[in-house]
Amino acid sequence: MLKRSYFSLMLLIATVATAAAQNFRLGMNYSELIPSGSATAVSFVLTGTDSQGSLYVLINGATNVPANTTYLVKLSQNQVVYQNPLPYPAATAMAVDPAGNVYLAVANAANIYSVVKLGANGSTAEYTMTFGPQVVPTGLAADSMGRVYIAGYAAGNGIQTTPGAMQTAPASTNTADWNAFVMRLKATGAVDYATYLGGSSPAQTSAIAVDASGSVFVSGTALASDFPTTQGAYLSASSIPNFNYAYFLVRLSADGSSLVYSTFLSVAAYYPYSLAVDSGDNAVVALLNGPNAQTVVERFNPGGTALEFSKVVPASLATSLALDSVGNIYLGLTANGNYPAMNSLSTCQTAASGALTVLDPSGNVLQSTYIPGAAGHPNMEITLGTDAAVYAVGAPSATYQATQELAGSPRGLLFVASLTQNASAAVEQLACVANAASYDSTGISGGEIVSLFGQDLGPATGAQPKAESMGFPKQLSGVEVTFNGIASPLMYAQNAQINAIAPWALEAGNNVNVCVVYDGMATNCITRPGLSAHPGVFTLDGVHAAALNQNGSFNSASNPAPVGSIVSVFATGLGPISPAQPDGSLIGLPFPANTLPDYVYWLWVNFSGDLIAETTTVNYAGPAPFEVAGMSQINFVVENTTQALYGEASFILQAGGPAPLGPVFGAGSNGFLVYVAGE
Repeated sequence: MLKRSYFSLMLLIATVATAAAQNFRLGMNYSELIPSGSATAVSFVLTGTDSQGSLYVLINGATNVPANTTYLVKLSQNQVVYQNPLPYPAATAMAVDPAGNVYLAVANAANIYSVVKLGANGSTAEYTMTFGPQVVPTGLAADSMGRVYIAGYAAGNGIQTTPGAMQTAPASTNTADWNAFVMRLKATGAVDYATYLGGSSPAQTSAIAVDASGSVFVSGTALASDFPTTQGAYLSASSIPNFNYAYFLVRLSADGSSLVYSTFLSVAAYYPYSLAVDSGDNAVVALLNGPNAQTVVERFNPGGTALEFSKVVPASLATSLALDSVGNIYLGLTANGNYPAMNSLSTCQTAASGALTVLDPSGNVLQSTYIPGAAGHPNMEITLGTDAAVYAVGAPSATYQATQELAGSPRGLLFVASLTQNASAAVEQLACVANAASYDSTGISGGEIVSLFGQDLGPATGAQPKAESMGFPKQLSGVEVTFNGIASPLMYAQNAQINAIAPWALEAGNNVNVCVVYDGMATNCITRPGLSAHPGVFTLDGVHAAALNQNGSFNSASNPAPVGSIVSVFATGLGPISPAQPDGSLIGLPFPANTLPDYVYWLWVNFSGDLIAETTTVNYAGPAPFEVAGMSQINFVVENTTQALYGEASFILQAGGPAPLGPVFGAGSNGFLVYVAGE
């Protein structure tokens, strides 16, 4: 069953960033390592700033000495003001008020949560307010009066509400149900108001923000369709079919007694990770979709009646969100190889990278940059200072280089980068090179189809050549790409993206230097390790394989593959083929073969939580017929997997030899899903 992948080459053309204002550019001010106490690894980071521009960093360490501590650092003007171990096993939220008081949501060893206010020395607890069992605070915000606002959820009737509160009774008293709540504490720690949220719908909160008047904004997940919305709200009913959860944005009155507005968000399958409010009471929500590796930003008007914009930032997962005084939006991100960089201050890392995207109040991209030396970290934080500085706090990559030493500090496991506006800051024209299927940037193999991303790499309108009998050209619309000086065939060229085919002559173990020339002008170059194989499976959305069922139809949720049938997926980076083919040539009869053996593994999780790999039957693994040399087709049998009950099954592709059966940890290609119908 050999089939042409008619749609496969279209998967190589990505959506690129929209044009942006040209008078905004952040440049690097400085970058330095900050102390991380006794942590030997960092599992969670929280940040905040005060009215003096001091930066506060709360560190949860995966391993601490002594055990069960967190670590709080205050930095000001390149000095460590304090660095304090705190006697809390974990902190889930933090807020800093203008005076520099720090508020933490912390859990003890028994998983009982408290909100703690720390004084100016960052260690003395001015008050501790402890919740009962199964009460989870998810977000904190503080105002200029020293009041702290808490969003969370509780099992059953887990909190005591106050008279006059908007909702005094929970949606359900069943301890198996979660009920959202909002609470405000006075400067002394006494409860000012406490209200449930959600009407008769169980719900969970995710983030909280507060405006200058004390009006609270909360985002979260509604667990039933009768979550209350207000008249004239942007979306009064969920857009999610069959109500498989839905996400909301709520604004409360300043005294917590009523809803100003309540609306559902417009997207499904996302999670409202971060929330911020500007000086005009416009709320901005950052939503993430882990499987699809993209962030969505939505901005709502003050009344919650209109969605002012919804913006997708591809190839990125949101980690933090901040707004400046004019309403510009700053997104801390973990980005992969096809992140749409623009005015990038750095090239991408060989693994996931820390990144920053800035949008104007209308959602136009002002800048999208990899942060120099920033490894991809699930909790990289972006915080704004009063001096117009943007602070990025995250984990350094293996190649991180500090620009200065922080006074009074030993070297730590985290770094802080300070960025300020600098129209003349140097930027990288070529920002990343990655496998065109997986967008992994850890290496390059001979014959691999790769995508290059950046700016001013080629013509404004994309050029796609027609492959002739001699194959693909090595120059296209003034664009040339070289790998160690060898010109490569080109499949697509545009100012933000180029698709090229790595020469077969590349050797494993040697570095590969990738460069672009456009209209005679050379870009910067990117170096990656040469690999014998660098497999990636083409997907439709970052998760589901661009697959064909046995009858030749496209695999989809509405057209799944029956158990026991054959599915075809398409990949690149599977290593050399025999007999060897010219660079960029088309595969014809007689078909060559992949030199390295290819294996497909079905992945499942056992009762112990281990990821288990089991082999499936591969009927064919070789060059995709009549496609470019470097594109492979793999036909495998969908076995009788338990995941067929859920409509899809997880797989990885391994090139060059089988992974050990049993528990596996990230072996093979990017994982992919196939829609499967049970027997």
